[in-house]
Amino acid sequence: MQESFFPDGLSIRERRAAYEIKRIEQQMSPYENVYWFARALVSSEYGSVGRDNAKMLSLAQAIDTFLSVPEPDLVTSKQAAWNLMRKFHRSDTKAADRVEKLIDFLDPLITSIQDLIVLKFTIEHILIPTNELLRRVPSSDKEIAEELIRAYLDETGEAGLKDVILMWDRKGRRWCMERERVLIVAGFRLLRETLDDLLRDNWLNRIDADQTLTAFVQEFERRLVRGVRPGRAGRSLEDVTGVILDHFGIKDYIDAPEHIKTAFEVDKMILLPDGWRIGVSCKRTLRERWKQAATLDLQHMDAERIKSTWHVITYTSDLTVQKVEAIGESRGIVYIPDDDHFFQNHFADPAVSVFIRPMTSFISDLEDEVHSSEGS
Repeated sequence: MQESFFPDGLSIRERRAAYEIKRIEQQMSPYENVYWFARALVSSEYGSVGRDNAKMLSLAQAIDTFLSVPEPDLVTSKQAAWNLMRKFHRSDTKAADRVEKLIDFLDPLITSIQDLIVLKFTIEHILIPTNELLRRVPSSDKEIAEELIRAYLDETGEAGLKDVILMWDRKGRRWCMERERVLIVAGFRLLRETLDDLLRDNWLNRIDADQTLTAFVQEFERRLVRGVRPGRAGRSLEDVTGVILDHFGIKDYIDAPEHIKTAFEVDKMILLPDGWRIGVSCKRTLRERWKQAATLDLQHMDAERIKSTWHVITYTSDLTVQKVEAIGESRGIVYIPDDDHFFQNHFADPAVSVFIRPMTSFISDLEDEVHSSEGS
């Protein structure tokens, strides 16, 4: 930290930060609402109408028309915009109710014609470009990871299972996030060019531009974190399960139907010759899902012809003997790395040894189940 030259002990850097904070708070830029407009328009609470580019373009064009008359009236222009939004959905529906809530949120933020201009600007230069860029974000890391993983398994066999799950996670996630970085930088540069033109023409000032740029980055990242990445993470480990099964010649499997995924916390279903099935999942950790895996309704399992559920996990930091016992009582087995401390400490414990297995035995155990089922 810089040495302070001031009686109150604040450094030059700290004083400058305090000055900038006060300056931004005092200026009250109308472009501060760019962030709130962009966030509200895509919020599920308000119907997510901002995700529909066609609707947003019609709204932006309508605002442009309302403001094109000499001395436009704020109240009239707002009501016309709100009436257009009300037509997005049939009345007396939940979607229409959410749009009404959106109008209730937006209305007090728009107290001047300049605020309407900022709403139009947000739609045209933040919302629609962000929608377009997000469509280019990878929804799966399978493309980049699969070739690498298959080559590794060719060399290592079952001994490499622990490593390939980790490698898939790290390599695929890094590639996807690099792609996200390219997209957000591209969007940032395009927006900055627009703002530079407006700055040159004195349509806004530097703080207005900074409010807008940071709103774009903040909202882009928020939508990645809340929407894109969680779905991709779930699909990623579903993909690695399929690649592992394919590689080792386990062909009789299907993606678990949605109601099976939800009820039994499995991604794939191994089809046994006798008509029964084994549910399989690959995860980093059990986390909270262990509660569901440990409280399965055995009658429901029988009705779905599920013989057992097998959970392959790579990190055991949240694994306990009590969790393993509970999962075992629900006809579950947990596969963990052979060299993991939990396996080393408990593989000889009669209370849990039946329910934990070394990861290197996963494929051979599946093959044994298939063969034993053939004779049933």
